[in-house]
Amino acid sequence: MAKQSATESDNSFLSRARYPKGREALKSILDATYEVVTKQGLSAASQEAIAQQANVTKSAVRHYFSTKEELLLAFFTVGVERLEAIVEAQLHASSKSPREKLLGIVSTHYDWMNATDDVYYFEAAAYWGRHPEFGEMRERWYQRLIHHYRQSLREVHPDWSSQRCDAASFQILTMVLGGWATMGACRATHKNKDAKELKASLLGGIKLLIG
Repeated sequence: MAKQSATESDNSFLSRARYPKGREALKSILDATYEVVTKQGLSAASQEAIAQQANVTKSAVRHYFSTKEELLLAFFTVGVERLEAIVEAQLHASSKSPREKLLGIVSTHYDWMNATDDVYYFEAAAYWGRHPEFGEMRERWYQRLIHHYRQSLREVHPDWSSQRCDAASFQILTMVLGGWATMGACRATHKNKDAKELKASLLGGIKLLIG
């Protein structure tokens, strides 16, 4: 969830504010939380630090989020919500074939990674492991992704068995999520290649997989 993603799109974070001024404050808090988490880590993401980064009062942060945990849960949840909204838009593109929709979902996910500091993902994964509510929400999101993959594969390959569609869906999800480690700024290999080249390589592998 890159800073540039803090747009006018509605979500559970921004819905806490009833008026435009409050929504602007929440956008600032969202951006500030992203900056603090990716640059300094979760331990540094206190209400005071976020208020200072957002240029709002600490009481303004507390008005919307009574505790640090409440703020972090909302922050990480909105990242999933925004990506899911983009994926859903791809699925409802009626002019596209099932294969195009499947590749569009994957391409969108890779674009999201390229626009987001990969530290954000790893901090979210760590938070996922410690926070059951966020963990359950994220697991449901991955299950929906697999469901979308599976449905598309069944339409692309009506002759494939359920077991083959399930296996391919799992493999696609693994290749997508693995992009955080192999395509991000923290990657250990292929540092001489840019994000577009790496995305094309990963997409090529998924195209081979789905036929």
